[in-house]
Amino acid sequence: MEVEYRRTALRRGGQNINDYEPELTLASSSVNSYIDILVCGLVFAVVCLACLARYGPGIVWLCVAALSLLYQLALVVGCLRNLFSGPGGSGGVGALYSWCRGWYPTQALGALLISIPVIALMGNLSCGSLTSSTTEGRNFYLNLLTVCLIHFCNFTQIYCYVKSILATVFAAAIVLYQASHSYSCPCSPPLPGNLTLPTASPSNSPCTALHSHLAGELGMVLTMLVLLVWLLNREFEINYRLSYHCSLLAAKDRKRILNLKNQADWLLHNIIPDHVSDQLKKVAKYSENHKDVGIVFASLVNFNELYDESYMGGKEFLRVLNELISDFDELLDQTELRNVEKIKTIGATFMAASGLNPFIREENSHKYQHLMELVEFALALQRSVDDFNQSLIEFDLVLRIGLNHGDVTSGVIGNTKLYYDIWGDAVNIASRMDSTGVEGRIQVNERTRDVLKQWFEFEERGDIFVKGKDNMKVFLLTKKKESALRMF
Repeated sequence: MEVEYRRTALRRGGQNINDYEPELTLASSSVNSYIDILVCGLVFAVVCLACLARYGPGIVWLCVAALSLLYQLALVVGCLRNLFSGPGGSGGVGALYSWCRGWYPTQALGALLISIPVIALMGNLSCGSLTSSTTEGRNFYLNLLTVCLIHFCNFTQIYCYVKSILATVFAAAIVLYQASHSYSCPCSPPLPGNLTLPTASPSNSPCTALHSHLAGELGMVLTMLVLLVWLLNREFEINYRLSYHCSLLAAKDRKRILNLKNQADWLLHNIIPDHVSDQLKKVAKYSENHKDVGIVFASLVNFNELYDESYMGGKEFLRVLNELISDFDELLDQTELRNVEKIKTIGATFMAASGLNPFIREENSHKYQHLMELVEFALALQRSVDDFNQSLIEFDLVLRIGLNHGDVTSGVIGNTKLYYDIWGDAVNIASRMDSTGVEGRIQVNERTRDVLKQWFEFEERGDIFVKGKDNMKVFLLTKKKESALRMF
C-alpha cells in the first residue's frame, strides 16, 4: 500500500497519476498541498511580524527572512501557475514542476518549506531570548517556538518521520544553545516570576543556578512538546494511509462497476435499440405502437443448399454466414441510414425496420424519409452480397428482399433473456413479399410502391397469392430516379 501511495497519491504536472480520481476536490492531494503552503505562509508571516515588532530588524534575521520569503514566493508562484495555466506549463517549466511533484523531491522541498518559520525565529535567537530577566520576554520567544514546532504537524504530503525528526532537531538545537550559553549569558535580578534558587556557593552563583534551572525547564518542556509532535504525526500518517487505502479501494470498485455497467449497456444496445433500452432503465416493461413503419426481410435463398454438415460439422458455413451478417450490421453504422434498425436474424434471413425511433423521425425532413433510407439499405445489402461473392469464389449467394410499410407494435419480452421484436399485419406482409419474391430483386406491394415511386422506379410483376390476403398486386424495384433528391 505504501508503494502504491507514493506512486499515485501525488499529482505531477497538474495531472493525477491515479486514474481513479476523476476531478479535483477539497480532499485532493493538490488542493491539500496548496492549503499547506498557505498555512505555512501565514505562520511565517506571523512569526516574522512578531519578531520584527519585538526585536527589530537585525542583520541575521533580515537575511534569513529575505531568503525564506523568496523561497516561499517561488513555491506560491509555481503552484498558481500550475493551478491557472494547466499542468505546470510547457517545456522545461512543465518538466521541472513534474519532477518537483515526485515523492522524494516533495519530501526535500517540503521539509525546507515547513522549516522556514522556525528558521526565521532562530534568526533572533540570543541570550536575552531564553534567559531574559523578565518572564514576558522569555515567554514571548518560547510561545513563538511552540507555534513553529506544532507547525511540523502540518503538510500531509510529507512523511511523518521527516517532520518529526525536523522538529526534534530544531528543539534540540534550542536546548543545546541554552546549555552552551549558561555561563556566557549575563543575568540580572530580579529573577523571573516567583523563582527561588538554592543559596549561592562559590561554585554555584545565582546567575549560573538560574541558567541551569531555565535550561532544565526548557529541555523538559520541549521534550514533551516534541513527543506530542511525534505522536500526532504518527496518528495523522496512519489516518492518511487508511483514508487513501479506503478511497483507492472504493475508486477501484467504482471503476469496475462502471466497466460492468458499460458492458451491460453495450450488450443491451446490441440486443435492444437505444431508445428502448433507455426506457427499460426507468420502467421494467416496454411496448409501443408505431405508424407507417418500414419492414424489410432479406433472405439468402441458396444458403441451405450450400450448407454441408459433413464438412467440419457445418462450422465453416456458419462462419461465412456470420461474416456476411456482420457486413450487414456494419451498414447500419452509417449516419445516412440512422432511421434503420436491425430487428433480428432468422436462420439465413435478415430482418430490419425503419421509423421505430420517434426521436429520429422528428428530425426527418420528410414524412417517409425513413422508408427511402430503408430502400437504400436494401440496395446496400445487394451490393454487399455481390462484393462478398467476388471475394469467395466457391460461394455464389443469392439475396431475395421483400419490403412493406404499415402500423406495427414493438415490445420487449422476458425479464432475463430480453427479446425485442415487432408484430403486426405489416410485418406478415413484408415476410410474404420476401417469401414470394424474385431472387436478386426487391419486391413491394402496391401501397408501398405508391409511397416510394417519387424516388424509385418500379416494374409491375402482377398479382400473386399471399396467404391471408388472397391475390395482391406486387412490384419489383428497378432503379432510383435520376431526378430524385437525396433526403439525408
